[in-house]
Amino acid sequence: MPDQFYNILMEMLAQKQMSISSIARELKKTGIDQHRLILTGYLRALHDMGFLEETDIPPSKVYVFKGKTKRDIYTIIKEHLNNIDVTERPEIAVYLLSSLFHRPCFKYELELLGIEAQRTKTIKESKDSRLKEHRASVTRIKIPQDDPAFEISENESVALRTNEILFDIIHNLIDLEGIKAKSLQTKLI
Repeated sequence: MPDQFYNILMEMLAQKQMSISSIARELKKTGIDQHRLILTGYLRALHDMGFLEETDIPPSKVYVFKGKTKRDIYTIIKEHLNNIDVTERPEIAVYLLSSLFHRPCFKYELELLGIEAQRTKTIKESKDSRLKEHRASVTRIKIPQDDPAFEISENESVALRTNEILFDIIHNLIDLEGIKAKSLQTKLI
């Protein structure tokens, strides 16, 4: 099932507890006609993965969204950008998003990071001929049709600073205990 279905379902269940039949009715109203057995399997899988709470209220089961258990990439990046000087954030954000997604980053994406999109000496509005294609390929969030996209010219200091942030993100997301050095090496042998 596509991400759009997941997002609609999570929005519904974030507001209130719902039974499978009430979820099916609400989905039908939005134009999604999914068989109840498929819906039941999907809900149970989401419950098993920890996204939903399942409550048994005879004769049915009721589901509700547990809360934000999985942070999205924008939230994670925003947390790490908060540790950086405000003047450096736009360039690092544009470089980071462009590098991660292999495309220019959109104004809306920068806003998700708490950054006001602006042109600078190094940040330019993208003239990429495939902007329409890039915009359509983003399915997890809704990029406005008239949203400008931004790119950054090569800058070694921005690239190095961005790498530091990526390393911090990896260290925070992945348990490196038992494989990472306990102390930093201060000189080469």
